[in-house]
Amino acid sequence: MDKNEAKFILSSFRPDGADAADPTFTEALLLAAEDRELGEWLARERAHDADFAAALAAVEPPPALPEAIQAALLVDRSDIPQAEDAFDGAMIGALATLRPPPQLRGALLAAIPRAAPKVTRAQWLKRVSIPLATAAGIALAFVATRPPAAPVALNSGPLNVDVVEAGFIHAYQSPFFMLDNRAENPGELFEVLGEKKLPCPELLPHGLSSLKGIGCRELVVDGKRGSLICFDEHLNGTLHLVIFKREDVSDSLPCELAPSFHQRGNWASARWCDGTHVFVLIAVTDTEKLAELF
Repeated sequence: MDKNEAKFILSSFRPDGADAADPTFTEALLLAAEDRELGEWLARERAHDADFAAALAAVEPPPALPEAIQAALLVDRSDIPQAEDAFDGAMIGALATLRPPPQLRGALLAAIPRAAPKVTRAQWLKRVSIPLATAAGIALAFVATRPPAAPVALNSGPLNVDVVEAGFIHAYQSPFFMLDNRAENPGELFEVLGEKKLPCPELLPHGLSSLKGIGCRELVVDGKRGSLICFDEHLNGTLHLVIFKREDVSDSLPCELAPSFHQRGNWASARWCDGTHVFVLIAVTDTEKLAELF
């Protein structure tokens, strides 16, 4: 062990000497006892840490602090800091819809060397002294020692309709979710989507045709571009109509006159297709109420 390694370990040595009997610090403490420069450095570090600890101990927390912390934990997610601009919100919302491909785990495992060196008990004791933040940084900075056998594509084919639905829910529940355009007239929303070369409905279920629109946006799931149109329905709250091109979704779905209904926790969905598009109507309700719109 050299002085730099010893300093790294001893930087987490508590100033009250509580770690003196910990074998993690034994070798570093012995080196500090033998090396005058290292010993003086440790003495200065312990004095600084002791002063800092004493300063913190002298702070008198306000009596209402515990209640304030509890109250902060109970607030809803609306107080989470928002994106600075529309571009940030759109980017974060799009990233929230990404799902790792099934083959990603295998590719990562293939990049890890087959044989790992054996670690002795003494070496393990040294390693556990690494602060958690440093350990997290090392994990994030991990670089494979050999390239993966093949590149991993984010999207290799049509989506499953369950993936489309889950992608919408994940994006919608993000604190950065927002609509790109707002209008009460659904026709205006269709025009906006058409200008962006995004999927648009030619015919709506009768229960949607008389509703006011709220807004629309692009919805990207695993690299596939779709549309989201939100409607205001007084009984079921907000209705979300997700539309993707037919070739981008692999499932065989019924026609509009007889959609299939599914319940995913609090979310109910209706799924159907026509010759060119796949539709998923989804809302926080139950399938019986959603069926009344068809």
